[in-house]
Amino acid sequence: MKAAVCQINSIIGDIEGNKKKILEYYLKGVSDGVDIVVTPELSLTGYTPLDLVEKEEFRQAVYSAASDLASSTNSTTALLFGSISEFQDNIGTNLFNSALFCINGKIDKVIHKTLIPNYDVFDEVRYFESAKETFLVDFKGEKLGISICEDIWNDEDYWKKRLYPNDPVKQQIDMGATFLINISASPYSYGKRKNRFKMLTALTKEDGIPLIYTCCVGAQTELIFDGVSFCFNADSSLAKKGAAFKEDYFVFDSGIGIKENGSIELSFPEEIHDALILGISDYTKKTGFKKALIGLSGGVDSALITYLAVKALGNENVHTVLMPSEFSSEGSIVDSIKLAKNLGVSYETVPITPVFNTIKESLSNSFGDEDPGLAEENIQSRIRGLFLMALSNKFGYLLLTTGNKSELATGYATLYGDMAGALAPIGDVYKTGVYQICEYINRNGEIIPEEILTKAPSAELRPNQTDQDSLPPYNFLDEVLKLYLEENKELKEIALLLGNFNTVKEILNLVDKNEFKRRQAAPVLRISNKAFGYGRRFPVVQKWRRK
Repeated sequence: MKAAVCQINSIIGDIEGNKKKILEYYLKGVSDGVDIVVTPELSLTGYTPLDLVEKEEFRQAVYSAASDLASSTNSTTALLFGSISEFQDNIGTNLFNSALFCINGKIDKVIHKTLIPNYDVFDEVRYFESAKETFLVDFKGEKLGISICEDIWNDEDYWKKRLYPNDPVKQQIDMGATFLINISASPYSYGKRKNRFKMLTALTKEDGIPLIYTCCVGAQTELIFDGVSFCFNADSSLAKKGAAFKEDYFVFDSGIGIKENGSIELSFPEEIHDALILGISDYTKKTGFKKALIGLSGGVDSALITYLAVKALGNENVHTVLMPSEFSSEGSIVDSIKLAKNLGVSYETVPITPVFNTIKESLSNSFGDEDPGLAEENIQSRIRGLFLMALSNKFGYLLLTTGNKSELATGYATLYGDMAGALAPIGDVYKTGVYQICEYINRNGEIIPEEILTKAPSAELRPNQTDQDSLPPYNFLDEVLKLYLEENKELKEIALLLGNFNTVKEILNLVDKNEFKRRQAAPVLRISNKAFGYGRRFPVVQKWRRK
């Protein structure tokens, strides 16, 4: 079997654009003389269309586009693409997440997804029904076992604990499948690709059947898809591997037995560097923005965001603003200007002190004799947010927020201040991870000024302030947060591993009680298995506290 594997970057709702891209890849496959052209899960609609599927006009547009694609197929090269199907004039779970097998001008077979995920960022149970039957597709002497994403993630011989009682891929193998194809939209998180590779290797090794696993690429709001489609020979060796974080097209011939080597997954800073650039680039382009805006503080977070924006959009499309106050150090201003010059981005300086003084005067009667404190600190942050949003509105910039996961977790951020913006690129990267990525960026020479990397982190909202006035050291804090958020460990388990019971308790309570801030935060680019946002649903109003 000779197959063209297509890593497509679809745009949710761009039915005509996605159709055109699928057709272009199909015609390329025809030109290359392949038997079948394979595209990812829901490649016609984009993954995931969410409540768009409840709109009759949307469903009809999908139906029309699917019919057009099918009518474009010839009698020798099949097209397999992902789409919603059944197209009834209904809402709710009356649709299927399907793979459409097209040949000779028609939709010949429709394979529905069997295992419908309903955890973390997945909510497909809200929209899709489960397949009622499992079957094979006879094609050119092969019996194709075609499945969709989650269907292949339930191998009883690989997983110690399975999420579902049935295994549709094993059923296909038991029915006599001679070739497996899985079309996927598997959201990226660091470490998942290695797990994916091990799982697929184990499956093919046990059953001795060639396998195509094609995964979409691109970013859809907070979700990033890394691509890296895999093709395995019948002996479980890796035959082909798609590119990471970009579209790709390649041909896999199961009869040749070519083997491919190389790393499956790179180091954390390398991977996250590329993932975040893709996330910023796709969010900007798919929402229609052309330029990004960042408030430069002289700190490591805003420095990293500026670098990533430059890589995603080009330095001519990134503008930065320095907004010093009476508490800003001279070093922060100098370091910010040095960074801007290193990256070749435009910058301007808009001091906030005059506005800050005016606000304090206006509120003097209301504040009375109360000592200055958190309210005054937050006013400064909100003035900066006001300035940035004004520039965003005036010139059409996409404002990127600069908060990291450590800050979002503990509430060390100001609503309507430094949290203002449309996208939080590093909101799933701990502070220690931010430094790792910056060190990777500087591996061949200084891009992010060394002064930024070596200074003590500070919001500079009061004299001689540092982050550690309010937070535990980041090395310890991030270990606690990772164990709690990503490994789902509780207070006693974490304290047993790390010590400092009372500090751990304080951190966990900070995480829980600051959900109200995160509920109002910008979407966070997801690079871990548990990011803030859509995949973590914690109540805002609640009284749970640890003792």
